[in-house]
Amino acid sequence: MLLFGIPVERIRALGESWSDGGLWDDIVWLAMLAWAAESEQERRMRWHHLVMAVGNFKRQTGRRLGPVQVSPGTALRFAARSAEFHGPTGFRVACEDPRSWRSLQSSLPGAAATTTTTILTALWPDKHHILDWRVLAAVVGLDIDSGQNHLGLVASGSREQLQPDLERYAQVQPLLRNLAREACLPLAVLERALYLLSKSVRGSGMTWAQYGRAIAEAAPIPGARNDDGSPDDERDVPPAAP
Repeated sequence: MLLFGIPVERIRALGESWSDGGLWDDIVWLAMLAWAAESEQERRMRWHHLVMAVGNFKRQTGRRLGPVQVSPGTALRFAARSAEFHGPTGFRVACEDPRSWRSLQSSLPGAAATTTTTILTALWPDKHHILDWRVLAAVVGLDIDSGQNHLGLVASGSREQLQPDLERYAQVQPLLRNLAREACLPLAVLERALYLLSKSVRGSGMTWAQYGRAIAEAAPIPGARNDDGSPDDERDVPPAAP
């Protein structure tokens, strides 16, 4: 089976090779604790810890902090308790309600779509994925290269820059969920493979069609160290880059 013209096993191997030194394991653990909070004080403290950990994970400038790991294990998995999460002071966000995603973003001054989708992914790992500019650029380029252009976000010959926002996320998320399900891949594995494929190509000056072809032909080495402590380490966004 192919995903965007790339063999599924190549996608799987690449996505499973992604590593960040344990920061994501801590986020999953903190999300589990946030779900289990019972008192208002617990909800405030655990939500605070989760949001700060996510902010460190997807910080936009500088380098990630590397605190002592709090997760009791690696590759943690859990089933969300419900389709709606209740945080402190009556705050709520629903897994399938884009309006509540916008409310979540508004409730966190300084949070952009990447941070918001990271929180959604922490709360519902099987339903959501992180949408940073790398994942967005990879899926748009590959979608165009495959000749399908499901998303229709940009013309194939364009060099227009695209930045992630929640409106684009509402289009990309269902597509990646469906593709992951059809390929029997965890959604996180597909997202991480797209991220690493984007890191392997510098798209400056390319059209989206050229960028998609370059990503499809890229051959990053599974297992190569990819975490340099700065999650969005390249300033340019391909093509002009995407």
